[in-house]
Amino acid sequence: MQDLFTSFKDNCGFGLLASIDNKPTHKNLEDAITSLSRMMHRGAVAADGKSGDGSGLLLSMPKSFMEKEAEKQNIVLPKQYAVAMLFSRNDNDCNIFKAYCEQNDLKVIMTREVPVDTNALGEYALNSLPTIKQIFVAPNSIMAFDRFEAMVYLTRKETEVELKDVKGFYIPSFSTSVILYKGLVMPTHIKEFYKDLQDEDFKISFCLFHQRFSTNTLPEWKLAQPFRNIAHNGEINSIEANRFNVRVKIGAIKSEVFSDAELTRIADIIQDDMSDSASLDNFFEFLLVNKMDFFKAARSLLPAPWQNAPQMDPELRAFYEYKSGSFEPWDGPAAVSMTNGRYIGCVIDRNGLRPAKYIITTDNRLLISSEYGVLKIPTEDIVERGRLQSGEMMGLDLKDGRVLKNEQIDNYLKQDTQYNQWLNEKMVYLQEQVNTPVSTIDEIEKSELESKQRYFNITHEILDQVIEPMLKDGKEATGSMGDDTPLAAFSKKQRNFTDFFKQKFAQVTNPPIDPIREKVVMSLNTSFGELTNILEDDATHAQRLKVVSPILSKEKFDLLLEFGDTKNPKYEACYQAKSYGTTFTSNLETTLKDLVKTIITDVKESGIKIIILDDRAVNNQNKSIPMLMVVSHLNQELLANNQRHKVSIITVTGDVYDAHMAAVLLGFGATGIYPYLLYTTVATLARKKDANIDLTITLKKIRNALNAGLMKIMSKMGIATVASYRNAKLFDI
Repeated sequence: MQDLFTSFKDNCGFGLLASIDNKPTHKNLEDAITSLSRMMHRGAVAADGKSGDGSGLLLSMPKSFMEKEAEKQNIVLPKQYAVAMLFSRNDNDCNIFKAYCEQNDLKVIMTREVPVDTNALGEYALNSLPTIKQIFVAPNSIMAFDRFEAMVYLTRKETEVELKDVKGFYIPSFSTSVILYKGLVMPTHIKEFYKDLQDEDFKISFCLFHQRFSTNTLPEWKLAQPFRNIAHNGEINSIEANRFNVRVKIGAIKSEVFSDAELTRIADIIQDDMSDSASLDNFFEFLLVNKMDFFKAARSLLPAPWQNAPQMDPELRAFYEYKSGSFEPWDGPAAVSMTNGRYIGCVIDRNGLRPAKYIITTDNRLLISSEYGVLKIPTEDIVERGRLQSGEMMGLDLKDGRVLKNEQIDNYLKQDTQYNQWLNEKMVYLQEQVNTPVSTIDEIEKSELESKQRYFNITHEILDQVIEPMLKDGKEATGSMGDDTPLAAFSKKQRNFTDFFKQKFAQVTNPPIDPIREKVVMSLNTSFGELTNILEDDATHAQRLKVVSPILSKEKFDLLLEFGDTKNPKYEACYQAKSYGTTFTSNLETTLKDLVKTIITDVKESGIKIIILDDRAVNNQNKSIPMLMVVSHLNQELLANNQRHKVSIITVTGDVYDAHMAAVLLGFGATGIYPYLLYTTVATLARKKDANIDLTITLKKIRNALNAGLMKIMSKMGIATVASYRNAKLFDI
């Protein structure tokens, strides 16, 4: 049952409405509700006309309304306060929440039960309806505003951990600047359900609204959107990799906002049992509460396609390249609106697969939504209208009252010239360091080569049907017939370990990416080195060895080893490398556990940064642990020991001779692959035809074929960058 939550994805209608001058009005709320109700067709509805997938409104704090409600209880709200919106089934949940408030030097000043009209709900929503409360808190002692916000966040996270197994408990929002009204209610009935929204004193300056379309999940109150900072239309196809990589990043985090002890109390940044959109919201919120710049945080997680854009401003490109050392894209078709209370933004994915259209009106308001027509605006009242293009971002500075177009945001991101300086000083591009033609291989004697080929199952059929087409055309073989090969688990023949893993594909609502015609958004760029504190901009993030593909030539592999060899003049401690053999003679399980234990000890005590897993010692006496088994187990154990952020994993293996095999290794955590046996096999085939052949072009064709195959596999899942594919584990076993 737990596994059902790992694939939750949304494809919905979304939008935002804001007064550019940040002036709160009730009209803003009315128009936001109208806009939301006119996107009802973007969500499902049951026969009763009331049960749906969920909708919601993320609103600026309606201070005049809150003050009026406080007066009813003879309470005067202080200047500094936060409001928690709680879904719960019993009073004990609220008591636990209040106890954590007290523990974190917050005092509860008021509790109110949010008035609702259950006649607005369908049967399904009514059966799971929680009690909805608002709890007002303030600092219990003198506290800086940033510290207050940090304690608000910490209190919520601790409560979530304590009550994670309590069904029906959820905190939609707990903030000083926004409040969230959402649930399993149709957009046309949300005002009827939440009576607060009917009050003329409920005035807001902005609203993010969302109609959820539950593509492959059952509707739940907590899964309705918006979330605490974002509203998302689309799918994050790389979500498993993103969640894994957040856990990796935690190992290196040092915060100026939280102490190390408080970071431990936060536990997991990503909340369990939530959708892909919620996970993105969790991580974005964490970056914001740790005072990362709003636009830099947004563009770190949802970057423009910069890798194949030579026309991009060099300073802007430097920003994206620098951030790519710390963040992988949350990749997939997406239109995301977001806010931190001061800024509002909207980002379109790098492929432009989800629409976002905007209107600026004469009454100084900005409307962005999935489509035109959500609000009836006379033509004469429209100052400007347009749509965001692929990879673009639009924003609004509520404090200064300025609409920020994509070019203005780009200019802001690139104004810090230190990114270019750090890249020039610290980044090493291996391609620029290779002085010799890419034509060398591991020379292996004929008898040993044939023995290794038999071991790794490189049969005459593989040579003829898989490798020869790559050698001839520089691309994978194509065929028109179906594949009647038995599943590996039922095959009577020896099968490679990777044959037991079948590629998944995006099968819900995601339009497929064409990796050939849309190559400009695709990237196999790969870097090696330690991941340091993502909350701080410094030169260490630029200290990487970089290649254009995870499929390494012998020259690049040897060069990489030079940087990690303590005896080499090129040596740098941040790239210290060590090779580990993956062969065994008797007990596979014991050998694997001992190997992984040894590696982790070396990482902790000897400062190893690049792990080389090498199966070249395989022979008639030494068997090889399947490289995928080593990589995946090591990857998980490094994470469990809080060491994964320190290292890159490179495989030197005979177990890769097609794109699928490479993709599986990358999907389970390998950073780079040196397929030595494939290169030697190809060279042998080429030399049979021409003994004096220059292998430069031949080996380039093989790498081109593997690279094209990798991009094809990634594109089937709607993922455009290998950084987002690594650790995604997008395979059925």
